[in-house]
Amino acid sequence: MLSFKVRIAAAAGAAFVAIALILPASSAMATGQSCAYSGGPFQTCSYVNGSGLHINYQQGSVYNERNDTWYDVHIELSGPDGLIKNCAQTNIAGGATIYCTWSPNANEPGGNYCATAWEYLNDQYVNQGEACLDVHS
Repeated sequence: MLSFKVRIAAAAGAAFVAIALILPASSAMATGQSCAYSGGPFQTCSYVNGSGLHINYQQGSVYNERNDTWYDVHIELSGPDGLIKNCAQTNIAGGATIYCTWSPNANEPGGNYCATAWEYLNDQYVNQGEACLDVHS
């Protein structure tokens, strides 16, 4: 005769299998986040919201991990076909975050969707970090 604990575990396992067979499998999700730390003052992240190859929106963010303000920083969003959007150049106070959002709400090509932090220094743009997320079906 099975112990009470074994019978409960067997019943719970059977219920789990029954639920797994009833619920439909979900599609591959485009939703996810990737972050990169450049070793400098910034943490750059790329967040994609969607399902499969359908992208509701992509949001890039840059967080200033230091106490001082950094000047002339902007976020560039890119995808498998290249540049998607350059957002406005701004200053980032210590401990603050800036954002850049693209909202196609459409099916898009599979591949890497990236957010890149650019800082304007000494008459040129310097890459201060890039985070990419692979979107696929």
